[in-house]
Amino acid sequence: MLCHKSHADGLVKAKYPLCLTFRQGRTNRHLDNTRGNQLNFFIKPWGIVSYDHLKFAQKFLIGAMVILSVAICSVFVAFEKRSEEFSLSLFHQQAQVLFRQVFLIRRWVSRHDGVYAAVGPSVSPNPLLTAHCGIKALLVDRQSGRSYALLNPCLVIREFSQLTSLENGYTFHVASLTPINQAANSPDQFERESLVKFSHGATETSTIEQRPDGPVYRAMAPIYYEAACTRCHGSQGYRNGDIRGGISVAIPMQEASNRIYRNRLLAAGLAMAVLALLLGALVTVHQRFIQALTVTQTRLIELATYDPLTGMLNRRAGLERVEEELSRQYRSGGAVACLLMDIDHFKKVNDSYGHQTGDEVLHKIGQALVSCTRKHDIACRYGGEEFLMLLPDTELEAALATAEKIRGMIAALPFSFHDHPFTVTTCIGVTPMQAGEAIESLIARADQALYQAKNEGRNRVCSTVPPVLPS
Repeated sequence: MLCHKSHADGLVKAKYPLCLTFRQGRTNRHLDNTRGNQLNFFIKPWGIVSYDHLKFAQKFLIGAMVILSVAICSVFVAFEKRSEEFSLSLFHQQAQVLFRQVFLIRRWVSRHDGVYAAVGPSVSPNPLLTAHCGIKALLVDRQSGRSYALLNPCLVIREFSQLTSLENGYTFHVASLTPINQAANSPDQFERESLVKFSHGATETSTIEQRPDGPVYRAMAPIYYEAACTRCHGSQGYRNGDIRGGISVAIPMQEASNRIYRNRLLAAGLAMAVLALLLGALVTVHQRFIQALTVTQTRLIELATYDPLTGMLNRRAGLERVEEELSRQYRSGGAVACLLMDIDHFKKVNDSYGHQTGDEVLHKIGQALVSCTRKHDIACRYGGEEFLMLLPDTELEAALATAEKIRGMIAALPFSFHDHPFTVTTCIGVTPMQAGEAIESLIARADQALYQAKNEGRNRVCSTVPPVLPS
């Protein structure tokens, strides 16, 4: 065992490699990002994030965005469907109101056996009334000499249809599968299908037709045979309650379709805006979650890896790094030296100046050790006032010189308590690594050298060499 007290020069200070820095009060913590770090974290602009946590957060964000998008789209589609159904119901209600008006007009005309209107450009006698019904279709006023033509319910409805078409665009048509007036009352395709459905029990039909001038809502209701119909249709063999035809109504939908289209575009725009706002809020929440997670994760790494007082690796993290470095050196065959340092009479510092001053001493010594380590050296707080250092690629002589430099630097550190200056000294035990040696054996031998330095008066560096193994 070698023990000496001297000052040596030649300790080389290296700049830190690429590293992450944590700050708590006046303490700087450095996480080496170059060698021996197997932690599963990566650097982001806002800090350190666990891959597992980030993957979960990304899956959550994507899932939430998909669910939110599907929900918004579903609401929009349901709203559109409901709006379309509501619009069709309005057209249907309008058609029913028109049907009631037309049937009331027809009933009134039937009860009065028709009405006479002055013959003119739009009114002319209907020869079918005389030919088929034996009705006098033309009357002449002897005093005025004016002629009046009889208008039966079908003719009145036709006149009414012409007026409503000019005023509102609505049209009516009386149709039958067995019409007396083939030219005026023959059904079209929709009316024919509707009359067939009426014969099978249907009470009304409706459809939307696409015409050159725009869509048209068409509806049809049946006409039932009544006693008043006997005068014209008695020869056709109908009985009371039989369906002898139907009245169809056509309501233009172009203007309403344009409004519906504009409302649909407006609703789609609002839905997209709401979706964008919600997705933006979700992304913001996601980013804040990641930031909060990063802060928590950083704090956990800090607590699990670094000593809060000195800013050095704690014992657990330091020993892990030492084991990793020893494994690397075993494979490469390089030299490794271990330094174990203890502050002399540290209990006396606490008792004389207080624990707060003792903490300040530990903090300054820790920062001094960190500042003088190379980028691949390992330094940690091993115990209360003990510090462990591992110097890779370092022979025993260079390790002793480094230990002497550290001892002298710490002895020169100024401390004070209420304007009373004082200094502290250290003992350092140094030992080289033996090939295939376990970490426990290496540290135990450095501890032997440390105790040798204490026994020989403190404030010194002592070393031990491993025993020679038999070949």
